[in-house]
Amino acid sequence: MSDDKAIFAANKKRFLGAWPAIANELTGYLKDANMPDNAIQWFTKSLDYNTPGGKLNRGISVVDTVEILLGKQLEGEEYYKVAILGWCIELLQAFFLVSDDIMDQSVTRRGQPCWYRVQESGIPPVSHIGNIAINDAFMLEASIYQLLKRHFKSHPAYVEFFELFQDVTFKTEMGQLIDLITAPEDKVDLSQFNLQRHSLIVIYKTAYYSFYLPVALGMYW
Repeated sequence: MSDDKAIFAANKKRFLGAWPAIANELTGYLKDANMPDNAIQWFTKSLDYNTPGGKLNRGISVVDTVEILLGKQLEGEEYYKVAILGWCIELLQAFFLVSDDIMDQSVTRRGQPCWYRVQESGIPPVSHIGNIAINDAFMLEASIYQLLKRHFKSHPAYVEFFELFQDVTFKTEMGQLIDLITAPEDKVDLSQFNLQRHSLIVIYKTAYYSFYLPVALGMYW
């Protein structure tokens, strides 16, 4: 393994180490609201199925940005707080992917069935996920703002954090709209494809939340 790959693997392992506490905190909101056990189990499964998978580049990039700007490796509580911001981006990614898979009627995601296509929920009395995934997507997005409110309300950039997520979410959804109406599943019209549309889709659907958002959050830290 090259040095760069070894460093990324170590950073990913450390970043993943923060996830259980964050997921536990999010399910704690349901427990505090006296939600039934099967609702808590459902949300727990949705969080773990949809959020920690993938390369986690976006979330780790928040930590990388802060460490580069501060010129030091983050430790302890400071690392955990920055990791929470990173995991907020991964929750945003999970929200986008669950929603996108439903819109596109996709079959698999990250080598496993798309969340809405999971046939065995394992949580009675519901047998399969189906359209409940729509609400799950909403809850994944809402989780971002619960974490921001709890951990960063006294941070000088609290408003900026909120506005960054809201602005980038809207921009990404604009890109998704262009993608959906340019290439509908039931009608392929190659005349709709051009370099300008391709650029808009790349920038708005992917680049803002994948590259701009992690760096901007890190800079506001």
